[in-house]
Amino acid sequence: MAIRVDRINKMEPRAAKGANSIELISGSSAAPRNSRLALSGFAAACVLVSIVAAQQPAQRPLAAAALVNAPAPSSSLAQNQGSTPGPAAPQDGQLYLTLQQAIAMAIKNNLDIEIERVDQTIADRSVSLAKGGGLPRPINYTVAETPAGEAPVAVPLLSFSSPGLSPLSVDPITSAVSSSYDTSRVLEASHSLALSTAPFSSGSPVPGFDAQLLGRYGWLRRDPAVSQLTATAATQTDTATTDNTLGDTFLTKGFSPGATIQLGVNDFVQSFYSERSSAVPFSHPNAYALIAQPLWRGAGHANNTRYIAIARTNRKISAAVLQQQMISTVAGVENLYIDLVSLQDSVKVQQQALSAAQLLLHNDQEQMKVGRLPPIEVARAQSLVTSTQLLLTQAISLRDQQQVILRTLLDPQSLASAQGATPEIVATDPLLPPEAEPSAQLSKLIDDAWKNRPDVQQARLQITNGERQVASAVNATKPEIDLYGTYESRGVVIPGLTAIGGDSLTGNAPTDPVPTGGNSSSTVYEAGIQFSLPVENRVAEANLGADKALLRQQQLRVTQLKAQVAAEVQNAIIALHAAKTAADAATTARELQARLLGAAQESFQAGYATNLAVIEQQTYLAQAQTTEIVAKAAWLKAAAQLDRVLGQTLEMNGISLQADQREVGSPQH
Repeated sequence: MAIRVDRINKMEPRAAKGANSIELISGSSAAPRNSRLALSGFAAACVLVSIVAAQQPAQRPLAAAALVNAPAPSSSLAQNQGSTPGPAAPQDGQLYLTLQQAIAMAIKNNLDIEIERVDQTIADRSVSLAKGGGLPRPINYTVAETPAGEAPVAVPLLSFSSPGLSPLSVDPITSAVSSSYDTSRVLEASHSLALSTAPFSSGSPVPGFDAQLLGRYGWLRRDPAVSQLTATAATQTDTATTDNTLGDTFLTKGFSPGATIQLGVNDFVQSFYSERSSAVPFSHPNAYALIAQPLWRGAGHANNTRYIAIARTNRKISAAVLQQQMISTVAGVENLYIDLVSLQDSVKVQQQALSAAQLLLHNDQEQMKVGRLPPIEVARAQSLVTSTQLLLTQAISLRDQQQVILRTLLDPQSLASAQGATPEIVATDPLLPPEAEPSAQLSKLIDDAWKNRPDVQQARLQITNGERQVASAVNATKPEIDLYGTYESRGVVIPGLTAIGGDSLTGNAPTDPVPTGGNSSSTVYEAGIQFSLPVENRVAEANLGADKALLRQQQLRVTQLKAQVAAEVQNAIIALHAAKTAADAATTARELQARLLGAAQESFQAGYATNLAVIEQQTYLAQAQTTEIVAKAAWLKAAAQLDRVLGQTLEMNGISLQADQREVGSPQH
């Protein structure tokens, strides 16, 4: 795999709009002005929070600055990084990862991808299996999706009625505290790319292409004594007891046109009927040759090599399934990484909000001590601190769970390591806007998706295999008419039909019983036509009808898939536009909320408002900041989803698959 790290890292952070310096003033003076200054300090801190949040996406994360002089990463996560720069792991026990580093780790360590790589070996072996006349192994069509993961909860923009966010009273918050752990966000879903689960019929048998050498050797004593059953005495010319070495060796092989040959030599006549004993086999050998060539059922190179063609196509299908699994994993890592960044930012927002709320509580308590504020104002500030602490705790738990979920894709085996706790993952890429949207026309994007998506490619290959199976079922409905010929140097006429076809499980060609000869054995030549004509042929006709119906189902599913691809591309483009608009609106809402907070602070300083208005606006500012984070994350994930439906996830992330380019010629049988 070649991995190019150039997607997020190549975008420089945008320059900050300006420097901001705010001095926070708190005091314990008894003058009325100090009360207003206390709330002024809290409001200033809130403004600072809004400014910091506004600049957060444009600044390089503090964690990223630590990458410069950081020591080597932990070996449990950063193994096998290839050409991609490894993640830095400072001594603080944290593992700092860019998105491209996380994707590189998933490509190397993800078990779902490794399982599909193993399937490539099975598909390769199936080609050799089919070349020998056996049935190719079934391939794995299952693609594992990544867990949903955790994410911050978005709330309405500039909402003034969200439960649990507006401390309008000293009562406990009204929102229910639900568990942030949900197994559905940790467990992986999966789906199959197979167009149908029902198998096709086996069709006409194929020859056993692998040559088989068979034989037996042993000691044979012949005693022509009086038969106890008939009480008939032996003739005078057949009274000698003989001891001979019995020998029989023959070779069988099938060929792609359908022909089967059997060549051999034995000493049956010598061992059974000679009056002399001999330890040397083949002193009077019987050499024989048998050949049979189907003329109708079982005839034809394409029919008899169909399993080889199917196995080669299965190898391409397996490679497409691997590519689809890599797309699913990479897209999942992108989504989980973006959600981890948003959760980290959400924790920062709640920490800043908590600091501002604690500063307000401290100042209100100081003012209450000197009698300048009533206790109800302190209770309101305490309510704000309590609710903010709860939101911070929930945000931290979601962030920590998201790290574990992301680790299941990046290095799942480290979770079962007995070396102790794994380092905390810190995502260092900021939530910057995605790259420019595709400029091509919608019809062009749909056509490109139809050509490039591996799930579509493997579906078309399944149709090709289905057509081969139906052609074989048609051949199986035909009568069996074969040309055959035999030769024996010392033998008799062979009774019955000469066998054709082969064993699909072992690849062995059939063998014919060669008669042992007789007293009047002699050189035998035989040639002719053998046939097997079914009178009703209901089994073969039923199999053909079912196979045609199954192929029709697969073709309809491909037609359905084409419509699905078009719908997915259109929906992804619509979602990307909507996500961009929502992100812009969320940024504007956060900026307006910061102004509202400033206005509330000015009103309080002028004596026209109480600290309740400032507390309320600070709560809404934290809400607007969280919503902006979620909206930007949704914008990035919408761009990643568009890449996935267009089939260009790997290309956009600098990942190239070096396909097996070996040219395998047609079998020479």
